[in-house]
Amino acid sequence: MSRQPEHAGGQTVPLWRAPPDIRSLAAALAHRPQQRDWAVCLPDTALPQWPLPAAATAGEVRLRQALDEACRTLQFAGANLLADILPGRDLWLLPSAAAAAAGDYFAAIDVQDGEPWACRQPENDGKPWLGQPESPFPEHVLVIGAGIAGAATAYELARRGVKVSVFDAAPAAAHAASGNRQGLLYAKISAHDTAQTELLLCGYGYSRRLLAQLLPEHDCWGGDGVLHLDYNDAERRRHDALAAQTQHRHLYRRVGADEAAAIAGISIGSGALYWPQGVWLNPPALVTALLAHENITFLPEYRVQAAAFDGENWQIDTGRGRFAGSHIVLCTGAGSLNAPLLRDFPLQTIRGQTSLAAATAASRRLRAALSGESYISPAWRDAHCYGASFVHHDEGSNWREADENGNRAALAKLNPELFADLSPLPAAASLKADRRGHAALRCDSYDHLPLSGALADAAAMRRDYAKLALDKNYRLAHIPCPWLPQAYANTAHGSRGLVTAPLCAADIAAQICGHPRPLSPRLRRALHPNRVIARSIVHGRENRAV
Repeated sequence: MSRQPEHAGGQTVPLWRAPPDIRSLAAALAHRPQQRDWAVCLPDTALPQWPLPAAATAGEVRLRQALDEACRTLQFAGANLLADILPGRDLWLLPSAAAAAAGDYFAAIDVQDGEPWACRQPENDGKPWLGQPESPFPEHVLVIGAGIAGAATAYELARRGVKVSVFDAAPAAAHAASGNRQGLLYAKISAHDTAQTELLLCGYGYSRRLLAQLLPEHDCWGGDGVLHLDYNDAERRRHDALAAQTQHRHLYRRVGADEAAAIAGISIGSGALYWPQGVWLNPPALVTALLAHENITFLPEYRVQAAAFDGENWQIDTGRGRFAGSHIVLCTGAGSLNAPLLRDFPLQTIRGQTSLAAATAASRRLRAALSGESYISPAWRDAHCYGASFVHHDEGSNWREADENGNRAALAKLNPELFADLSPLPAAASLKADRRGHAALRCDSYDHLPLSGALADAAAMRRDYAKLALDKNYRLAHIPCPWLPQAYANTAHGSRGLVTAPLCAADIAAQICGHPRPLSPRLRRALHPNRVIARSIVHGRENRAV
């Protein structure tokens, strides 16, 4: 059974033109247990209020608490998907621009509080390679890669009832770029309405809510927010411009040096943009929680050597056995450059190394993570994590003294007092795999946006759309895209995977399962994997991003 590519057979979505009272919302969700998706339009840029009625039921109280927690990271750049606001129920909160284009997200809507509303269908921009192919409902999905992208993709499929097998060449999950000891979850955004800003704001809220759902009782994430410092004039101007955009004042706000010091617990020396819900986290702990779903089977030390579609299923060879699945999703990070189906996509790697320092009595006062040209996290299990290096054209993942020295120099610039107080952690310290830090390769694209979506056959694209080399605007809408059947990618997240990979995972799972997609049409085009092939045709470049 196949589905139409844009608005696959999902159910009609009940939608309120304005936020309903909590009793009406709770009753609707309870009375239609088979309805996964629900939507509420937000009339302006004010956070919705959900007052409890008199004699509220326990279910109404639970829903109100879930909504209040979720709305702490509400954003107005795109649709807000509140996944599993109640078990098996996804609630969409649509800012005015997204509400006006509800047809971009839903095939049909059932208005609960007004006149019927016809959904405007998304426009075709004449680039068939940026579309979505037809696909049968998934029976068993093969996910290649067990970093944050692979684990989140598997989880999003699993929570929709799909059986998933996750393969990774490493002996454990989160072994490569996702293996950092402490990363930061916040969004370094522009004051301009760009695709990257929309992605980062939407992704930040989605990841933050996911973290709270999966690890509510935790010692592997936290802190009193993230302070992104005014480390030069350009950052100061960017922060001023963002602070003037008051629709997101609950997400971030401008603070001076004194307030920044009070928040951080140590002297700062500059103003900052403060993200109060931002956190540090241990990425491997999140990956482990994602992979723990009962519908997921994780197979470590299974290196995928080849993949081929036999007309019905994908067959993969691992050297330890052959496996079959109806769909395949490549979440291979830096391994994408040599991975089956992706090796012809022009990507690049960037080496990164973080460092560790033993916490001291003075450094333990640091309560909020500090970010600038580098970052440092509050102490966790007697150590701070700081860095990180960015080295282009270097494919080594070994720990290096030169990068350690570079991270030390960056720490001295970020906060001289912490630099003077902290010493590098000796290799003999009892941190096992962490040793003195973590080195890995990140995967990146030419425009620093992820690859998220359905895959075409790269060689066939270069053949069928060769006229783009003569004129990038050549009309080729009549030539069908040479899709790889039921094949997708979620990769090239660079250093922003904690923010971007889970939302991209939700979008890929929605495509595969025929559910409403959380990414706007602008983001679907901007992140589409096939865009990098089209660009390589236009510019005559082949196997590496430039």
